[in-house]
Amino acid sequence: MEEHYFVAWGIYLGSGMMFFILWWQLSSFIGIRAFRDFSRSLMFLLIFFPWQLSGSEKYYAPASLIVALEFSIGSADEIGGALTALLFSIGCLCFVLILRALFNR
Repeated sequence: MEEHYFVAWGIYLGSGMMFFILWWQLSSFIGIRAFRDFSRSLMFLLIFFPWQLSGSEKYYAPASLIVALEFSIGSADEIGGALTALLFSIGCLCFVLILRALFNR
């Protein structure tokens, strides 16, 4: 099980990095720098932010996938932690980008 877990994460990280590089290139057409930086950072969080799987202390999965899969199977009981962590990290992202915009003036 451990080998399959690490292989799956390796495949996910590789494909996630390729998708993120593609998004980086596509978002270069966004004219406003603040929106461009926010979209890039948000995409990075949605792809790579890990969250602990329920019922297992040593296995992690991307939080956005946990939220999407739990919603799709109708079990909204387990998404509280992953959704809270995602929203908190997005809030921190907004705070950092606002501070950056204020200090770059």
